[in-house]
Amino acid sequence: MKKLTSGLIASALITASAMALTLPANHIVDAAWLKSHMGDKNLVIVDVRKKGYKAEHIKGAVAWKSKDYREGRYYSKLTKKAIPGYVASPLTIKRTMKKSGVNNDSAIVFYSGGTASKDYRDAALADFTCEYYGFPNVAILDGGFAGWKKAGGAVDNVRPKVKKGNFSFKGRKFNQNIMATGEDVDEASWTGNAQTIDANGKNKHWNGTAKDKRRLKEGHVKGAKALSAKKLAVKKDGVYYLGDKAMVAAKFKAAGIDTNKPAISYCNTGHLAAGTWFAARYVLGMGDKSKMYSGSMADYTRWPKRKLVKGDK
Repeated sequence: MKKLTSGLIASALITASAMALTLPANHIVDAAWLKSHMGDKNLVIVDVRKKGYKAEHIKGAVAWKSKDYREGRYYSKLTKKAIPGYVASPLTIKRTMKKSGVNNDSAIVFYSGGTASKDYRDAALADFTCEYYGFPNVAILDGGFAGWKKAGGAVDNVRPKVKKGNFSFKGRKFNQNIMATGEDVDEASWTGNAQTIDANGKNKHWNGTAKDKRRLKEGHVKGAKALSAKKLAVKKDGVYYLGDKAMVAAKFKAAGIDTNKPAISYCNTGHLAAGTWFAARYVLGMGDKSKMYSGSMADYTRWPKRKLVKGDK
């Protein structure tokens, strides 16, 4: 009887595993892929646009607001609110996953707007958050909502009725391999053991002339390479898609970034940095050599005795 019971359990586990929806290894799906899997009960589609969900969204999609997967840890006297820039707490993530109908065997596809070159960062940041919390079966929709509509994908304005998911942290391991800390940035800056990528690019922050209330100092980390996440997307018929490997590799090379060497992406609040992190990890195949500093400059500029460099010094 015990052998029979064990056999049935093993069979059930194998069947459940076989039924699970596995997303592409590069964490990118296109509209055609999503269309062909719309009826899969294990698929959860999440809209991470800042606005537009109520008017129309991909049919069956749920919406995540920034507070559902990000949190602020510093209160700004200037903005009168907490400064975002960190992955949300485990408690928040658990609540977000369950209310979105995410089960332990679910697959999540995130989509952003697709009408601006930086839009993909929103989906990439949600991807990063899930991966960090040990839920790697996630992907982003290339071209976002604009690409979906361009491809004739189904849309509506009905908020779906979602059955509470059974997502749990039990048995998971937080992925520290993709998360960089301020100490990691220190080491990279002073030893050269890793590269730092300023995903803001060479803008006012880089030159030290910006006035951003979220950070206490302007400039960039010593030794950083400037590469705006916006440059990694290409526009086609009014829709922005992630560049292919050749295009992204050329942008990294032009910025002086060695893709064979570890790299830490940062920006102001870990938003644009999610774009360069994702492109390095999945488009270029850098894997765990690509990390992101979640707190970015909102965090680092509050550390004592950390000086930034201004311009191309």
